Amino acid sequence: MRTRRVYLDAPLTSGANVDLPKETVNYLRNVLRLKDGQPLEVFNGRGEISEATLQLARREATVRIGVPLASQPERVVPITLLAALAKGEKMDWIVQKAVELGVSDIAPVATDRSVLELKGDRADKRTQRWQQIMINACEQCGRNVLPTLQPIRSLEEAIRAIDVPVRLVLDPRAERPLTELCAQPRPEGVALLVGPEGGLTEDEVAMAEEHGFRALTLGPRILRAETAALSGVAVLQYQWGDLG
Repeated sequence: MRTRRVYLDAPLTSGANVDLPKETVNYLRNVLRLKDGQPLEVFNGRGEISEATLQLARREATVRIGVPLASQPERVVPITLLAALAKGEKMDWIVQKAVELGVSDIAPVATDRSVLELKGDRADKRTQRWQQIMINACEQCGRNVLPTLQPIRSLEEAIRAIDVPVRLVLDPRAERPLTELCAQPRPEGVALLVGPEGGLTEDEVAMAEEHGFRALTLGPRILRAETAALSGVAVLQYQWGDLG
């Protein structure tokens, strides 16, 4: 049986006892059926990882932090995914898979054709949900660094906030393919903008290009928003990251 990984938003001090949130306790006890004294692997999303022991009480649980473990640095080019808000569970899926593929920043973007509209309390609740999805994805895939989830912004606000040398926007109308990047050396960072269902408008692509984004295509087929986002990230990771 493999050792289960648990996220702790706390310093991993050897010998310390750390209380677990109710949701985590319920998952470990009722879903995974773990027992008192079972070994765990804990990480805090900041690159620290340690052995630990689960201490179950009737309604509560703590972990006793043990020996620190070696954490391998993430050998990837930092990728910021600017993902247009997608409807239903598609955005959840994009966030989850982007974490698994090694994205360092996720920036939800409101565009002209975004079907999903999030403001106020709805935006806060959805952001909290995405944060938990990111944590769960790190637990599952073995990442020890939790990506940054940026606030929901308009497209103009999002692209103005980008400060990385390579900026790309996926557009099926573009004449140049994403694969042309194979001739470019690994950059210090890359931003990838992907539109919603229906795609980005011509004006939105033009605005992105005015801010240094290069319009590229994934090929002759029109991909769904979630397919385009993850395909684009996978190509970048193959070219410059740890999938190559």
